[in-house]
Amino acid sequence: MSSLHFFQWLTHTPFSVYIRHSTWDFAVIEMFHLLGLAVLGGTILLIDLRLLGVGLRRQPVSRVASELLPVLLVSLAVMVISGALMVTAAPLKYYFNEWFRLKMICLAIAVAFYFTLHLKVVRSNEGLSASLLSKVAAVISLILWLGVGLAGRAIGFL
Repeated sequence: MSSLHFFQWLTHTPFSVYIRHSTWDFAVIEMFHLLGLAVLGGTILLIDLRLLGVGLRRQPVSRVASELLPVLLVSLAVMVISGALMVTAAPLKYYFNEWFRLKMICLAIAVAFYFTLHLKVVRSNEGLSASLLSKVAAVISLILWLGVGLAGRAIGFL
């Protein structure tokens, strides 16, 4: 089954039809998506700014990241679930939207980067000063997550 066939099938599911014709359900789902975005963005920003040596300088990066990891995971889960529910409202609109595809690519890369290289840098950084590797990881992370956010914002304009 191709992805187009999946999106066509999804368009005709009862849940998709329900969300599409509901007055408030999409707005409520989008509210949760935006709240998840705010929390996720805040945790990423705190960790990456600490990696850059800006703010929370008395705390090791590894401690800041480990304390924020549960918040990050919950907010990421909220965003993924609410995002998937939003897609069910108009699957073919999203399928043919280049910004949606870019957002999904950026999201996949950002999540993969965060849970591999970024996390390795964070866990190995027990000191209070920012190394060059820490700064590079933080900048890459911020660029990737900014790409997710900007592409997501652009989805509504096509």
